[in-house]
Amino acid sequence: GDWTNDPISIPKVTDVSRLFNPQSFLTAIKQVSCQQQKHELNKLMVVTEVTKRDRSSIETHARDGAYVCGLFLEGARWDSVGACLDDSKPKEIFCKMPVVNCKAALQGERDEKNLYHCPAYCTMDRRPYYVFTAQLRTKWPAAKWTLAGVAIILDIGVTV
Repeated sequence: GDWTNDPISIPKVTDVSRLFNPQSFLTAIKQVSCQQQKHELNKLMVVTEVTKRDRSSIETHARDGAYVCGLFLEGARWDSVGACLDDSKPKEIFCKMPVVNCKAALQGERDEKNLYHCPAYCTMDRRPYYVFTAQLRTKWPAAKWTLAGVAIILDIGVTV
């Protein structure tokens, strides 16, 4: 249901593009992990796992972290079959991402191979509206996506 009628219950999937301060939501994910696993907040980072599902097919809360939506790739597209970044389709500026599981992990704990560290911004203006860095799987060297300026944008200016 609509969480605004029951603000105590957390939605199964949170549309971070609609939050005034999405960084605070991601910090809360890290804080919950700190309490559960007894880690220091400054030693944790947000890690991302892209699911193959859209918002309507999520039936339960994430076991760890939180499911988020409202993310759009600019400069590349997400290949749901291969579960990795791929070149944009012709005339496609933005690609809507499937639901992403954001969770906390110790810095340096994650396997860094075949990952592009993709910056996420609130708006297309990018700076100074940096939100976090998502780790996206890639078959290509990460430098390809860096040179292409690939980023995640939360507010692309239109409702999709």
